[in-house]
Amino acid sequence: MGIFMQSAKLHSLQEARAGRVPWVVLLALLGLNMTACNTLPKSSPPEIPVDCCVKEQHEIERLQKLLSEKDAQQDEIARLQKLVAEKEAQLRTHQVRQQEEARTLQRTISQAAHAQVKLRRLATRPAAASTIAEVEVAMENLNSSPSAESEQVMQAQAQRLVDAASASYEKGNYVAAMDYAAHARGLIDMIKHNRNFKLSGARRATTAFEVPIPLRMTANSNLRQKPVISAAVIDVLKKNSKVIAEAYRGDWLHVHTADEQSGWVLNTLVETQAGRP
Repeated sequence: MGIFMQSAKLHSLQEARAGRVPWVVLLALLGLNMTACNTLPKSSPPEIPVDCCVKEQHEIERLQKLLSEKDAQQDEIARLQKLVAEKEAQLRTHQVRQQEEARTLQRTISQAAHAQVKLRRLATRPAAASTIAEVEVAMENLNSSPSAESEQVMQAQAQRLVDAASASYEKGNYVAAMDYAAHARGLIDMIKHNRNFKLSGARRATTAFEVPIPLRMTANSNLRQKPVISAAVIDVLKKNSKVIAEAYRGDWLHVHTADEQSGWVLNTLVETQAGRP
């Protein structure tokens, strides 16, 4: 189109020079030429595909989510590490306490054995009479107070030991009388001690008897590693198995068996051997 217009323009100029074309026509042709030049197509910038932008946005969001999850996981790891450290510290403290209690128990058991030997050396008629009288008063005081159902079994065993002490004294067996009286005193002290702990709410501790107490099982019973019902079972003690009670904690007795085992049993599952064949 541009070539045509230029040719027409040239032709018009020639005619104008020749005097054959009017000036109005010449001006019109020049205007058409300028319009044609202005309407030439212009180049536009390349368009970016929409799908490409969407994919990039999704990838950014995915990475942001991964970073957020990573931070949350690191926080959880830190929390668990702190919890493990606290549990390990508690376990170490518990182990130290158990070791100390075991050493204390061993010392008190040794002292109790010496006390029993000394008691028998002092087993004279006056000493036996005085000891039995003291235990009878302690038993009366214990019976004068209301007792829980869990205490009644031990109270009955203590009373049986007091009766056995009096019977042995009447027979002139002062050594046996002193032994029974000392065993009764141990059970009475245990009942009173447990009552005081229940009232105060203090943490229970293992307490050794002044003199070890011979007992036997009234039923098949679990010998446990610790004085709790959920503790591991060391062995099953058969009914009528003989044991020696060395200490107590609450309603649990720490006993020593004939086959050299030691552990904990509930005090409601034992009875004294006094007056039994």
